[in-house]
Amino acid sequence: MFNSKSKKAKKEIEEIFNDIQINLENNYKDLAIGARKKAAARLEELNTSGELSDKDYKKLKIKMDDFTKRMEGYHH
Repeated sequence: MFNSKSKKAKKEIEEIFNDIQINLENNYKDLAIGARKKAAARLEELNTSGELSDKDYKKLKIKMDDFTKRMEGYHH
C-alpha cells in the first residue's frame, strides 16, 4: 500500500527534477544549477524526515546522481 505522504514527497522531487531537465534542454545553466541544488537539499530533507521510503529514495538518488554527472562542467 502506498503512503500518501511518500507519494506527495516523490511528486515534489519529480517536479524539481523536471525543472532541472527543462533548464538543461534550454541551456539555462544557472537555473539548472539552482534547481539541482534545491533538489539535492530537498531529497535529503525528505529522506531524513522519513517522508520517502528507502526504495523511492534510492531511485531518486540515482536520478539525482545522473543530473550531477551531466552537469559536472557547469560552474557558477
